[in-house]
Amino acid sequence: MLKTILKHDKQNQIPRMRDEAMMVSVVILVYNHEQFIAQNIEGILAQQCNFKYEVIIGEDCSKDNSREVIMKYARQYPDIIKPILHKANVGAKANAAQCLEACTGKYIGNCEGDDYWTDPTKLQREIDYLEANPDYTLVFSNVDIVDQIGLDQPNPYPVLTKDVFGIEDIITADKVFIPTPAMTFRNILPSPLPRFLKEAISGDIALHLIMADKGKIKKLPGKTAVYRQHGGGITKSKFVIDNAFIAQFKLYEDANAYFEYRYNTLFRKQLFEMSKTILIYGSRVHKGFGKLKYVANNVSRYFKYQDRLNLKEIFYYACVIFFPWVLKSRKGAATT
Repeated sequence: MLKTILKHDKQNQIPRMRDEAMMVSVVILVYNHEQFIAQNIEGILAQQCNFKYEVIIGEDCSKDNSREVIMKYARQYPDIIKPILHKANVGAKANAAQCLEACTGKYIGNCEGDDYWTDPTKLQREIDYLEANPDYTLVFSNVDIVDQIGLDQPNPYPVLTKDVFGIEDIITADKVFIPTPAMTFRNILPSPLPRFLKEAISGDIALHLIMADKGKIKKLPGKTAVYRQHGGGITKSKFVIDNAFIAQFKLYEDANAYFEYRYNTLFRKQLFEMSKTILIYGSRVHKGFGKLKYVANNVSRYFKYQDRLNLKEIFYYACVIFFPWVLKSRKGAATT
């Protein structure tokens, strides 16, 4: 039986529905995952646990037969599989937000439609740890990496030298180190969901920040899932450089404001490093007047988060962006 449990953030007092008997809500986001989704669902249904869980599947009007596969499982497991079938494509951000808002469990797990779980004890071990350690808000483990046709790929996640993490680790990380299909966290998200989370280019980073603000994060031993890394990526494309880097910069600025600047020193340090990435790597895909225009449009971020004027550094980056041959010639002269 559903009971309304009031969950408040610091500004809103809006109730979120909670099923007191539901321990875990597993969120799956699906778009054109017909060839993967059955393996995904089977990995979740294979979980050996002593508690009740549900599977919230947001199907965003796929162009393939993903919806038909999902509905087959929903008819077979009506008490577990709970699809959200959008009438029109809403996009990944809105799909994720609606799925999170539909979760009734005490905890939330996650597994994108093209990933899958490999350890049938995953949920039980994660929940046992979180139940026994109330000061922790999120747990995760390592994953195996494969591409969509099953070939091994380099692991995009860094090698970690510790297993307990805090807000500083999340804010200052060079890259995301918590694999999406291998994390479970407490259902303590503010209601309504914060704007910076709903609009984030990386909802994972926003989630990690919120969880780390409320408690510690633990890496559990072993590998529990497969992260499927697709080929033909656009990581180094002009679109990503011109849009994704800047969108992530906005995410951190919005998060800093959301946390009322309690972590301002950490965010400023990270935003300063990100501003240099935007300038240097973004300028590489522009030439001539286009490069000059790009730098002019983005240099304000660099100066906004520079705590003190460093003329030597400014000169160096000006050479990197506009006159790289100067640095090459100086380096060559130094080696002769």
